[in-house]
Amino acid sequence: MDQDLVYLISGATVITVVMLDVLCTTLTTQGSGPITQVVTAGAGAVSQLMLRVTGTREMLITVGPGTMVLLGTLWLLFLWLGWWLVFSAFPSGILHAQSGMAADLADRAYFIGFTLSTLGVGDFKPSGEVPKLLTVVAAFNGLVLVTLIITYALPLVQAVIVRRTVAFRVSLLGANPQEVVHTAWQTGNRRSFEDELDAISGHVIECAEQRLAYPMLDLFYGKQACFSLGLQLTILDEALSVLRSGLQADYRWYSLKISKTQAVITHYLRRVGLPMEDQNPPTPPVPSTCHLKRLAVPVADNLEASFQTLARRRARLHALVRKEGWDWDSVESGECEGEDSPSAAPP
Repeated sequence: MDQDLVYLISGATVITVVMLDVLCTTLTTQGSGPITQVVTAGAGAVSQLMLRVTGTREMLITVGPGTMVLLGTLWLLFLWLGWWLVFSAFPSGILHAQSGMAADLADRAYFIGFTLSTLGVGDFKPSGEVPKLLTVVAAFNGLVLVTLIITYALPLVQAVIVRRTVAFRVSLLGANPQEVVHTAWQTGNRRSFEDELDAISGHVIECAEQRLAYPMLDLFYGKQACFSLGLQLTILDEALSVLRSGLQADYRWYSLKISKTQAVITHYLRRVGLPMEDQNPPTPPVPSTCHLKRLAVPVADNLEASFQTLARRRARLHALVRKEGWDWDSVESGECEGEDSPSAAPP
C-alpha cells in the first residue's frame, strides 16, 4: 500500500476515534467514550493506590481536576496527531509562506498546531485544493473540540457543587446515625423531618442522574466529611434503617417518605456502579445505640437480629464509603466539622 495512503487512513482513523469519544462524552447522557472510560478508570485506580500508600486524603482533592485536564490534553494531542498524519499524506501540501519550500515533518506539526488553535500565524500555507480544504476542516475541528471541552467542564463543575450542597444538607440532620435518629425522634420533629427527607430525595435523584452523564464525578473527592455525598447518604441510610427496623416493634417508623428516601439511595448506588450482585465487601458492624438508649429512644434489644436482613444493603453502602476514600469509623464518628480525618479506607 502506498505510504501516503497509509498516512491518510491512519490519520482519518485517529481523528474519527477521538471525535467519537469527545461527542459520546460531552453530548450524551449515557456515560462516556472509550478513551474517557480508560482515563477515568485509570485515575480511579491511581487515587485508591494513593490512598493506600499515603494513608491520607489530601492528595485525592487533585484527582478530579487533574483528570479533567489530562483528558482534554489527550483529546488535543490525539487530534493533533491525526491531522499531522493526514497532512503527511500530501508531501507538498504545506509550503513555507516566504520561500515556497515544502514543509518537513516538524513544520507540519507546527502548522497543525496553529491551525487547530485557529491562531492563523501565517508562517506556512496550504498548497493545492485538497490541503486547502483540509486546513479549513482542521481549523473548524479545533474550534469544535475547544467548545465541547468547555461545554463539558462547566456543567461538570456545577454538578460537583450540587453534590457538595446536597451532602452538606444531609449532614445538617446529624453528624452520625445516632444523631439523625435522635433528631427525628424528638417530639414535634416527625413532620419536618419527613419533609426534609422529601426535599433531599429529589436532590439525590438529580445527583444520581448527573453521575450517569458525568462518570468523572466520582473522582471529585470531598475534602471534608460533611461535603462527601456518599458518606452522608450512608449516615442517613443507617439512621433510616434504625427507624424502620431497629426500634422496638411498637415504635418502628413505617413511613412512605422514609421508604422513598431509601429507594432513592438504592438508585444512587446503582448509578455509581455498586449493584448488589457485583459487590461483596465486608458487612460493617451495626450502629451503636448506647447514646440513643440514654436518650430514651426505644431501640430494639437485639439490633444485630433486626439488621440481619439489611446485610447486603449495608455492604453496598460500605463499598460506597470506601470508594470515596473513607472508612466505616467516619460513619460512626460523625466528623462533619473541620478538616477530614487522616484515616483512610483499608485496602
